[in-house]
Order: sequence, then structure tokens, then C-alpha cells
Amino acid sequence: MLTENKFSKYFLYAIGEIILVVIGILIALQINNWNQNQSDRKKEVFILKELKKEFEENSIRYEETIKRQTSALNSNQSFLLCLEKKDLNYKRDSIANFILYGTLNYFRAEPIIGAYQSFNASGNISLIQNSALKSKLAAFSSEISQGFEDETASMDLLNLLNIEFSSILEPLIPTEIRKELGFKQSQNMDVESQNNALLKLYESQNIMSLSSLRGRTEYNRLDLQKKMLTYTNEILDLINNELNTKK
Repeated sequence: MLTENKFSKYFLYAIGEIILVVIGILIALQINNWNQNQSDRKKEVFILKELKKEFEENSIRYEETIKRQTSALNSNQSFLLCLEKKDLNYKRDSIANFILYGTLNYFRAEPIIGAYQSFNASGNISLIQNSALKSKLAAFSSEISQGFEDETASMDLLNLLNIEFSSILEPLIPTEIRKELGFKQSQNMDVESQNNALLKLYESQNIMSLSSLRGRTEYNRLDLQKKMLTYTNEILDLINNELNTKK
């Protein structure tokens, strides 16, 4: 009987020790998980702040590009109207401006995604808890990586237009634009030279068709720039919301 009592006491003692060890392990694991979670959340905030800097800059770049591209398209439309009228006196002092700052102009936003690519390559992008934000970031990066077909088409048309204008444009460029662009003063600035240049311009079917086609291509590019700006601002909204919830 005495032996049985001793065994029972030792057994209960051993069970108690085991329970205390298990509780200790569970507490240690919980503390470790809590510490790891705190560390992950600090890293997440750092990642979000870095991405915010990047996409704030991207938003500025897209807005500026859209503004300039819209202005260039308006100038190209004015040039196309001149080609339709074929009137030597219609906007003759502005036509070089329409060509140089519209038809022959090209703007493209250069977004920066270095921080995203770095975090993605290291696997740290997974620390972002908001799945919608991660999806938007991946979609944005995919659009940039694929490139834009219309950009190649636009540059090809621009090169063809430069060839067409090479023998026509010089007499039409006013003195103030020459100074602005750093061009030398032309020897063919008389009215007769300008009229001859305009006649060649208005007779050129290539310039009309290429300018029209490039205008359509540039409108497609403008729509794409607007789409990327929308992506950018949506990403910024999600980032700001996440940062606000983690204050």
C-alpha cells in the first residue's frame, strides 16, 4: 500500500513536470511567433514606405508625360488641318511649331520599379499582407516588362517622318524657334523659299498619311499612359491605406 502511494506521488509529480515543460514550450513558441510577427510587420512597413516613394515618383512622371503627350497630339491635329486646307497663308507662322512640337515629338514615361523588383526577387514581397496590393504590383510590373507594341510603331513612323521632312522643313522654322532649338540661321528664310516648302509639304501624300497614322498610334499610347497612371494611383491608395492601419 505504501509502495503504491509513493508510485502515485511520483507519477503525479512526473505528469506535473511534463505539463510545466509543455506549457513552457508553448509559451516560448508563442513569444517567438509574436516576435517574428512584430519583425515581419516592421519589415512590411519598410517595404510599403519604399514602394510609396517609388510610385509617388511614377505618378509624377506619368502625369507630366500625359500632359506633354496631349499637347503634342493637339499640335499634330493642327498640322493635319493645315495639310487639309492646303492654304499657303493659313497658320504659316505656326506650322513649324505644329510639326516640331507635335508631329515630330515623342514622350514616354520611364517608371521606376527597382524597389519592387528587389523585394520580389528576395521573397520579401510576400510580407505584404494585402493580397489586392500584391496583385496590382504584379500586374503593373508585368505591363512594364512586356513593353508596348505601339511604342515601336510610333518610333518607326517618327523615323519615316524625319526623312520626309528633311528636305522641306528648314525654310519654315521661324528665327525664335531656331534660337530655342540651337539651330543656325537659315539662308532660305525669304517668302519664296517658304512658299516652295509649303507647296512641297501640301503635295506630299506620304507626310499626310504618316502624320495621320502616327497620330492614331500616339492616341493609343496616350490611353496606355493613362491606364498606367490609374494603376499607379490605385497602388498608392492601397499602400497609404495599409500604412494608416499600421500606425
